[in-house]
Amino acid sequence: MAENSSDFVPCMLIPLQQHYLLLPNSTIAEVIPMPRLTSANDKPNYWVGECNWHERQLPVIDLESLVESEDYDTADAHKLCVLHGINDNADVDIYALPCYGVPQLIHLNESALKLAQDSGTSDFLHYKIQIGNKVAYIPNLDKIEETLSQ
Repeated sequence: MAENSSDFVPCMLIPLQQHYLLLPNSTIAEVIPMPRLTSANDKPNYWVGECNWHERQLPVIDLESLVESEDYDTADAHKLCVLHGINDNADVDIYALPCYGVPQLIHLNESALKLAQDSGTSDFLHYKIQIGNKVAYIPNLDKIEETLSQ
């Protein structure tokens, strides 16, 4: 018996440097070519800089640096993924992440989600999952946006 098409959720699989990011399609505002970023010297290591987007200054963060607590070089990022904030209690309603390729629209259901073998913990992740041969982050957007508001 065929599964009901409403059981599938449209998601974006966004290539990061070492992993992928899995987000509901509705959180993506736009994917644009990497703009010129202004640096932010007094910010944490995951804060890549800021960019002008539709007459607004957006914070640009590197999710892998935030999750892994390591410095990653984002110079090779080709695109910028602009995200709608979902946390009404955070002061950030839109922000961006560098990505390293073209995000891909995929439709997933619960049976397609399997925990990755390396599912280390981070306050900024709900899970690390395996999708085929790719490891993807399912981020804790509430915690990320709360951290950006500080």
